Amino acid sequence: MQNGAPIDVIRNYLSYYDETSVKAHINGTVEGFPSIFFAVETNNIAMVRFWVMNGAEVNVVHESSRTPLVAFAICHSEEIQEDTSQMVATLLSLGASPTSIPSDLYSTYMKGPGTVGAKIEPVKPQTEESMWCTDDARKMLSKTMNLTHRYYLYKAATTKRPSNRHKQVAKLRNAGPLLGIQYFLIGQTIASDRLLQKLLAYLMLPSKKPLVLVFAGPSGHGKTELARRLGYLLSLDLEIVDCTIVNREIELFGPRHPYSGADRGTPINNFLARNSGQRCIVFLDEFEKTTKEIHQALLLPFDNGEYQDRRHLTTVDCSKTIWILATNALDDTINEFCEDKKDIYSQDEAIKEKEAKRLSKELKDAFLTRFDAPITGRVTDFIPFLPFSEDEQAVVAHKFLLELCEKVRQPIRLSETQDEQLLGNVKLHIRQDGAVCRALAKSEYHPNLGARSLHTAVKHEVEAKLMESYLQEDEEIRENVGMTDFVVSVQDDEIMVVRTAPI
Repeated sequence: MQNGAPIDVIRNYLSYYDETSVKAHINGTVEGFPSIFFAVETNNIAMVRFWVMNGAEVNVVHESSRTPLVAFAICHSEEIQEDTSQMVATLLSLGASPTSIPSDLYSTYMKGPGTVGAKIEPVKPQTEESMWCTDDARKMLSKTMNLTHRYYLYKAATTKRPSNRHKQVAKLRNAGPLLGIQYFLIGQTIASDRLLQKLLAYLMLPSKKPLVLVFAGPSGHGKTELARRLGYLLSLDLEIVDCTIVNREIELFGPRHPYSGADRGTPINNFLARNSGQRCIVFLDEFEKTTKEIHQALLLPFDNGEYQDRRHLTTVDCSKTIWILATNALDDTINEFCEDKKDIYSQDEAIKEKEAKRLSKELKDAFLTRFDAPITGRVTDFIPFLPFSEDEQAVVAHKFLLELCEKVRQPIRLSETQDEQLLGNVKLHIRQDGAVCRALAKSEYHPNLGARSLHTAVKHEVEAKLMESYLQEDEEIRENVGMTDFVVSVQDDEIMVVRTAPI
């Protein structure tokens, strides 16, 4: 692993040893570092998950410095010049303690120290877990910790941890990673919490009736992303159906014999047949575009978990299929509720849960009005996706900033192929990232567009200005050159992108 061996090679190597032996030695140390430090060093999330699956602990420390694993992951971004926010989110989702990091570094995550030129004052450690954090360590954390790091640490510190029974049920049903699903979405804690509750209840008491969920909320607020994350975390096949292009049952599921095309089936027909009796996910996107004919065709699989393969006229067991009906049709209900009931964004879990139940009930009533009783009566739960709060808008903008940083960091390539990259070898620094991202969100965020509007903001306000500054240089673009530093900052709500001396 230290020499760059891919995960398949590591997996094959460990397969030569019995499971008991691997678990007995997986937490051993090399030169004072528990072995999982080397997995984190790769910045490969799959490698870390594999290590934990084999018994590695995430709340471990370097022997001499007592540096915790999650702190190492944050600071390692400086060494590899790559973003490690998803690695930090993964470690937190796997149970790493956020309190090993001094809370003053992330408790007001929007006001954290910037990455450029910030003066860090020494602060006494607040807990026994953070006693390791010397003044030098604090300076390094403050230099390398970005807005997304701080957000996930804050989220972990303020989110109720799974109970032992949650862990027990998830482990018995091979769904352990599901417990960390809330760490892979920005905002949408209500949606991830309700999904977790419904899935664990379903896994505890399986029935022939499948799980049918309505994901309701405005475009660009995480409905598809949550479904993809669910599939990834549970290693489930996912079929996404664009409901805007299917109006009839035959277009969705395919014709039966003796009609032409019956032998081919359709993507969803073949997906259900291929996953008969297996856990899988069907995501019906823009469900409001469907017709009553399609609703009628869905009643049988929703009701008793059976479906007829149109190719062979055989019965398919889809009782373990997770059906997700994603819709924007209830946006007005959600937006009006959020305007009137600000407690839906409360940090108090009990208050937020109470409001979430009220909103879910209103969504059911609105869905019944729009889609009628037969299909509504077969829905297990209605899961709301809310417009982003102001702070969440900024964190989403930061996500797109990180993607831009990674994109322009790549080396310049002048070959006239698909690999050509004219804007490259750029090291993009974000000064006071919270303020920059808040300004980006303020300029472009629209509740009906969600993350897409924030992606546009980064493209127009940062990428375009970076390009303009980059092109002002007289020197020709050449390959194999050193890195050029640019700083993104905000002055009077205006985003500035300027070249600077190496930092």
